[in-house]
Amino acid sequence: MLAIIRYPRRGPFRSAMTVRYPRRGPFRSAITVRYPRRGPFRSAITVFIGGLVSVIGLASLPTPAAAQDAHDHTSPLSGVPQGVPYFCAGPTVTSRASGTWSDPETWSAKRVPAAGDRVLILTGHDVVYDVISDAALDCVELHGHLSFKTSADTRMKVTNLTVMDDGFLEIGTTANRVSMDVTAEIIIADRAIDGRRDPAQIGTGIQGLGSVRMHGAVKTPTFVRLAAEPLAGQTTLLLDAAAAGWASGDEIVIPDTRQLREGERGANFVSRDEKLRVASIAGNRVTLQSALRYDHKGARTPDGTLEFLPHVGNVTRNVIIRSENPAGTRGHTIFMSRADVDMRYVELREMGRTAMGLLDNTVFDDAGRVVKLGENQIGRYAIHFHHDFGPRTAPANGYQFTLIGNAIDGAPKWGITVHNSHYGLIQDNVVYNTAGAGIVTEDGTETFNVFDHNFAMRSRGSGDFAPRSGYGGATPDPGGEGAAFWFRGPNNYIRNNVAANADAVGFGLAAGALGTVRIPAFKGADPNVNSEAVTLDTTRAPVLEFANNEAYGAIQAGATWGWNGVLTDFRVWHPSRQGVAGTPTDNLIVDHITVRGDKSILTNDIENPVGVWLSNYAAKSVVVRDADIQGMRAGVASPFYSDRSSLEPGRGDGSTVIERGYFRNYIGVVVATGYSTETEQTIPAKRAVVLNSVFKPLDVPASRINPPAAVSMNYHMAPGDADPRDPIRVIGYNATPGDDFKVYYSLEAPVQVAPCHDTRPDIEGWVCK
Repeated sequence: MLAIIRYPRRGPFRSAMTVRYPRRGPFRSAITVRYPRRGPFRSAITVFIGGLVSVIGLASLPTPAAAQDAHDHTSPLSGVPQGVPYFCAGPTVTSRASGTWSDPETWSAKRVPAAGDRVLILTGHDVVYDVISDAALDCVELHGHLSFKTSADTRMKVTNLTVMDDGFLEIGTTANRVSMDVTAEIIIADRAIDGRRDPAQIGTGIQGLGSVRMHGAVKTPTFVRLAAEPLAGQTTLLLDAAAAGWASGDEIVIPDTRQLREGERGANFVSRDEKLRVASIAGNRVTLQSALRYDHKGARTPDGTLEFLPHVGNVTRNVIIRSENPAGTRGHTIFMSRADVDMRYVELREMGRTAMGLLDNTVFDDAGRVVKLGENQIGRYAIHFHHDFGPRTAPANGYQFTLIGNAIDGAPKWGITVHNSHYGLIQDNVVYNTAGAGIVTEDGTETFNVFDHNFAMRSRGSGDFAPRSGYGGATPDPGGEGAAFWFRGPNNYIRNNVAANADAVGFGLAAGALGTVRIPAFKGADPNVNSEAVTLDTTRAPVLEFANNEAYGAIQAGATWGWNGVLTDFRVWHPSRQGVAGTPTDNLIVDHITVRGDKSILTNDIENPVGVWLSNYAAKSVVVRDADIQGMRAGVASPFYSDRSSLEPGRGDGSTVIERGYFRNYIGVVVATGYSTETEQTIPAKRAVVLNSVFKPLDVPASRINPPAAVSMNYHMAPGDADPRDPIRVIGYNATPGDDFKVYYSLEAPVQVAPCHDTRPDIEGWVCK
């Protein structure tokens, strides 16, 4: 059959005839039906049949409300109910055989594709892209195999590059990478979105439903800690390890390492991160083309010993995907449905179109017709795995999708986004200069993804939250506050990552309750299918792994935590508010956390950074074990909550245990317990135990109102409370066996609030044996 003749099923043109050509096969380009979008013939339809042209007049054209019926598109996909438009409908150039792109014999038109062409590569054809071209193609649609030559420079400029479910895009492989001395470049042309053809605005970028392989030259490591403190005026950097694959001309980024003061955050923040170019590299010594403008000092212990140094990330790769005009219509990449994606050492420069601010999405009615075209469409990010369940059979490396060693350099919103996609590997990537968040899981269903050894740096946000429309309407939308990493749900592995220079938080894991969600039952499962899905109660579920991560420099908090689980071997330095802010659903273990503050900040009483801050932990269980917190206003703190009649669900015993810690801060531990009488009521108790922990004084000016202390029941408390509170139990004070006591609230309190009224140096409160 050469053509299918149909009448529309709905809308004002249900009596009009539509002619469609087959979507696949040898006759795909045989018949094209098109109406002019503007000009004197906009009321006419042009029919192209095998090169013959005929013009048929019509009374009128589809209105914008019928835009979805005015173009051909795939069947609905999970997360894309309108389907993906066939951007190359009516191709002007079609492959006729396998061959090179530059060979006219490869193409049906007997010429090389040129500016404005719609290029179709048919099933069974292998085409090798071997040219450098700035001619902007309208689209390239792959049902066959398009591979870029790996031994010569290549460049393609295109508005839409679509890899259909039977298509294959290859820009290098693990066995045949793009050679390190050449570049392969895809430029997404600056073309306005066509609201009639693409009302959901999924176009102007790379759309992947099939197989995608991109493998640039290896850079190892992609980011590395420095071995010496980088200071203003220096032109050399000393790396902690030799870098292979780094070269003259590469761009590198170094974070702002300051601990921000109150007046330096939010609207007053001026970043001191730097982007520099490499002049030469020898082993672990990098010579810069220009000198550093700022100091990038490391973290020190209170006695001045240098302990932690910042990292430097390389954001240059030789496989490049970029927007032609970042100030115009930007490109994006989106991988959907069963896309099989393996991208390694690829640079995405100024990609992503969704911007911070109010989301303004295209609105469809129940019949799929356009009600309103959006102006800031959700979901158009630099790299976006959108309901991508991967191949039915898992790839050889065991991951449903793979991102290794890539660089995101500039995005108006999120950098790497994983949305309802699962069993992926996100490793060794460098994400720089994003907004809202750098690396994201979007809706909390994301399951069994591994986020390993990534560097996310400089994520702009509001500093607290971004007031814009989100999933629930015109409300603050999570993931916009400025986080290096932002995880909507708990069911992933997060290890060995580094976060720096995020307006709000290094690692955001506290986005609010999710309840029960559907997740895939196995690799390759589609969780929309009942037989392939299981449920996960996120209130009970722990974060699968959070280990050996680090956050520092121009951040307010190292991590915000709203789930159950174990936070292990976390390093935080120079946070301006908290190392960790914990609001667990049920239980939390903070195991081996190291926090370092800049003690010079504490000369001002207004500065109150805390190592571990706990919210109302009633009916919850928190353990802080083997902590090493120094240079902060308080080591571990939990404020007093006078009204706890309405609590979040919790199943613990309402206890905080701080054991085997080392604290050298203005206040070591200040934990507000609950009222003693509450233990006899239905309100859960709040108790605290400090076990075998060591406290050392911090040499900073003392406050008249709030004196320093190892353990305090009075710090920042309201005075004169007549209701007795549970004491903090201290066992093995300063790791001394048998030195056990209880600390009671005493701030201008009546004597009846405590059974004794003894005092002890370095303890704020009444001390009883």
